[in-house]
Amino acid sequence: MTSATGAVPSLAEYLAAAGVEVAAVEAGAPGAPVISMPVPEGWQEVPAAAFPGAYGVWATAPEGGWADNAVLLLGKLSETVNAVELLECGFTDARRLPEWRDIDTDSGEFAGYPSSAITGTYVVEPLTLWAYNRYIVVGVGAEQYLVQLTVTTKEEHDGGDAAAIVNGLTISAREG
Repeated sequence: MTSATGAVPSLAEYLAAAGVEVAAVEAGAPGAPVISMPVPEGWQEVPAAAFPGAYGVWATAPEGGWADNAVLLLGKLSETVNAVELLECGFTDARRLPEWRDIDTDSGEFAGYPSSAITGTYVVEPLTLWAYNRYIVVGVGAEQYLVQLTVTTKEEHDGGDAAAIVNGLTISAREG
Protein backbone atom coordinates (compact mmCIF):
# COMPACT_ATOMS: atom_id res chain seq x y z
CA MET A 1 0.00 0.00 0.00
CA THR A 2 1.29 3.44 -0.86
CA SER A 3 -0.03 6.89 -0.13
CA ALA A 4 -0.88 9.52 -2.72
CA THR A 5 2.77 10.63 -2.58
CA GLY A 6 3.96 7.09 -3.36
CA ALA A 7 5.39 6.57 0.11
CA VAL A 8 4.40 3.64 2.30
CA PRO A 9 2.41 4.99 5.27
CA SER A 10 3.24 4.22 8.89
CA LEU A 11 1.13 1.70 10.79
CA ALA A 12 -0.80 4.50 12.49
CA GLU A 13 -1.40 6.28 9.17
CA TYR A 14 -2.62 3.04 7.54
CA LEU A 15 -5.00 2.28 10.40
CA ALA A 16 -6.31 5.86 10.51
CA ALA A 17 -6.95 5.87 6.76
CA ALA A 18 -8.85 2.57 7.13
CA GLY A 19 -10.88 3.94 10.06
CA VAL A 20 -9.53 1.24 12.37
CA GLU A 21 -8.99 1.94 16.05
CA VAL A 22 -6.58 0.02 18.28
CA ALA A 23 -7.58 -0.64 21.88
CA ALA A 24 -4.75 -1.55 24.27
CA VAL A 25 -5.12 -5.02 25.79
CA GLU A 26 -3.66 -6.02 29.14
CA ALA A 27 -2.07 -9.37 29.86
CA GLY A 28 -4.66 -11.97 30.80
CA ALA A 29 -7.59 -10.26 29.07
CA PRO A 30 -10.27 -12.82 28.13
CA GLY A 31 -9.86 -14.08 24.57
CA ALA A 32 -6.62 -12.18 23.94
CA PRO A 33 -3.51 -13.96 22.72
CA VAL A 34 -1.00 -15.02 25.35
CA ILE A 35 2.40 -13.45 24.79
CA SER A 36 5.58 -14.24 26.65
CA MET A 37 9.27 -13.52 26.32
CA PRO A 38 12.33 -14.25 28.41
CA VAL A 39 13.54 -11.46 30.67
CA PRO A 40 17.36 -11.40 30.76
CA GLU A 41 19.19 -11.34 34.07
CA GLY A 42 19.55 -7.77 35.28
CA TRP A 43 16.46 -6.53 33.46
CA GLN A 44 13.50 -5.40 35.56
CA GLU A 45 9.82 -5.00 34.76
CA VAL A 46 8.88 -1.33 34.65
CA PRO A 47 5.70 -0.52 36.64
CA ALA A 48 2.64 -0.51 34.39
CA ALA A 49 1.70 2.99 35.57
CA ALA A 50 4.83 4.36 33.88
CA PHE A 51 3.67 3.09 30.45
CA PRO A 52 -0.14 3.04 30.31
CA GLY A 53 -1.44 0.81 27.54
CA ALA A 54 1.68 -1.36 27.32
CA TYR A 55 1.38 -5.12 27.70
CA GLY A 56 4.77 -5.00 29.40
CA VAL A 57 8.00 -2.99 29.58
CA TRP A 58 11.37 -4.23 30.83
CA ALA A 59 14.65 -2.33 31.14
CA THR A 60 18.17 -2.48 32.47
CA ALA A 61 19.36 -0.11 35.17
CA PRO A 62 19.99 3.35 33.68
CA GLU A 63 23.58 4.00 32.68
CA GLY A 64 24.65 7.45 31.53
CA GLY A 65 21.03 8.53 31.05
CA TRP A 66 20.07 5.47 28.99
CA ALA A 67 18.48 2.10 29.81
CA ASP A 68 18.30 -0.75 27.30
CA ASN A 69 14.64 -1.72 27.05
CA ALA A 70 11.99 -3.98 25.59
CA VAL A 71 8.42 -2.79 25.03
CA LEU A 72 5.60 -5.21 24.27
CA LEU A 73 2.28 -3.85 23.01
CA LEU A 74 -0.95 -5.72 22.28
CA GLY A 75 -3.88 -3.98 20.65
CA LYS A 76 -7.29 -5.23 19.57
CA LEU A 77 -8.30 -3.88 16.17
CA SER A 78 -11.82 -2.46 15.87
CA GLU A 79 -12.16 -3.95 12.38
CA THR A 80 -10.46 -6.67 10.39
CA VAL A 81 -7.62 -5.43 8.16
CA ASN A 82 -5.53 -6.92 5.38
CA ALA A 83 -2.63 -8.19 7.53
CA VAL A 84 -0.10 -8.21 4.68
CA GLU A 85 -0.84 -4.58 3.75
CA LEU A 86 -0.72 -3.46 7.37
CA LEU A 87 2.57 -5.23 8.05
CA GLU A 88 4.22 -3.60 5.01
CA CYS A 89 3.81 -0.34 6.92
CA GLY A 90 5.89 -1.52 9.90
CA PHE A 91 9.16 -0.74 8.14
CA THR A 92 8.10 2.90 7.67
CA ASP A 93 7.95 3.58 11.42
CA ALA A 94 11.56 2.50 11.91
CA ARG A 95 12.87 4.13 8.74
CA ARG A 96 11.59 7.52 9.92
CA LEU A 97 13.91 7.44 12.97
CA PRO A 98 16.89 9.84 12.75
CA GLU A 99 19.74 8.46 10.65
CA TRP A 100 18.09 5.02 10.44
CA ARG A 101 20.21 2.29 8.83
CA ASP A 102 18.68 -1.10 7.98
CA ILE A 103 20.53 -4.18 9.16
CA ASP A 104 17.86 -6.77 8.36
CA THR A 105 14.19 -7.07 7.41
CA ASP A 106 11.88 -10.06 7.46
CA SER A 107 8.34 -10.64 6.22
CA GLY A 108 6.45 -13.86 6.57
CA GLU A 109 5.01 -15.90 9.39
CA PHE A 110 5.96 -15.84 13.05
CA ALA A 111 4.44 -18.55 15.25
CA GLY A 112 2.00 -19.21 12.40
CA TYR A 113 0.77 -15.61 12.13
CA PRO A 114 1.49 -12.90 9.51
CA SER A 115 4.48 -10.87 10.65
CA SER A 116 7.19 -8.43 9.67
CA ALA A 117 10.38 -7.38 11.46
CA ILE A 118 13.06 -4.77 10.93
CA THR A 119 16.40 -4.41 12.67
CA GLY A 120 18.69 -1.40 12.37
CA THR A 121 20.42 1.47 14.06
CA TYR A 122 19.54 5.12 14.54
CA VAL A 123 21.07 8.13 16.23
CA VAL A 124 19.86 10.13 19.20
CA GLU A 125 22.90 12.24 20.03
CA PRO A 126 25.18 11.29 21.61
CA LEU A 127 23.97 7.68 21.29
CA THR A 128 23.75 5.29 18.38
CA LEU A 129 21.00 2.83 19.22
CA TRP A 130 20.26 -0.66 17.90
CA ALA A 131 16.56 -1.44 17.47
CA TYR A 132 14.45 -4.44 16.61
CA ASN A 133 10.75 -4.09 15.80
CA ARG A 134 8.47 -7.08 15.17
CA TYR A 135 4.80 -6.71 14.28
CA ILE A 136 2.43 -9.69 14.27
CA VAL A 137 -1.26 -9.84 13.36
CA VAL A 138 -2.98 -12.53 15.42
CA GLY A 139 -6.47 -13.73 14.60
CA VAL A 140 -8.52 -15.15 17.46
CA GLY A 141 -11.95 -16.18 16.26
CA ALA A 142 -13.45 -13.14 14.53
CA GLU A 143 -11.09 -10.74 16.34
CA GLN A 144 -7.74 -9.40 15.15
CA TYR A 145 -4.91 -8.27 17.41
CA LEU A 146 -1.71 -6.38 16.61
CA VAL A 147 1.38 -7.37 18.59
CA GLN A 148 4.46 -5.15 18.60
CA LEU A 149 7.78 -5.99 20.24
CA THR A 150 10.44 -3.28 20.22
CA VAL A 151 13.86 -3.91 21.74
CA THR A 152 16.28 -0.98 21.91
CA THR A 153 19.88 -1.11 23.18
CA LYS A 154 23.04 0.89 22.83
CA GLU A 155 24.67 -0.18 19.57
CA GLU A 156 27.86 -1.27 21.29
CA HIS A 157 26.14 -3.77 23.58
CA ASP A 158 26.87 -7.35 22.57
CA GLY A 159 23.28 -8.16 21.66
CA GLY A 160 23.08 -11.26 23.84
CA ASP A 161 20.22 -9.94 25.95
CA ALA A 162 18.39 -8.56 22.92
CA ALA A 163 18.84 -11.83 21.02
CA ALA A 164 17.44 -13.79 23.97
CA ILE A 165 14.31 -11.60 23.99
CA VAL A 166 13.85 -11.63 20.22
CA ASN A 167 14.41 -15.38 19.88
CA GLY A 168 12.33 -16.25 22.94
CA LEU A 169 9.13 -14.40 22.02
CA THR A 170 6.13 -16.74 21.96
CA ILE A 171 2.50 -16.15 21.03
CA SER A 172 -0.50 -18.39 21.31
CA ALA A 173 -4.12 -17.62 20.61
CA ARG A 174 -6.79 -18.72 23.01
CA GLU A 175 -10.50 -18.79 22.54
CA GLY A 176 -12.86 -17.40 25.16
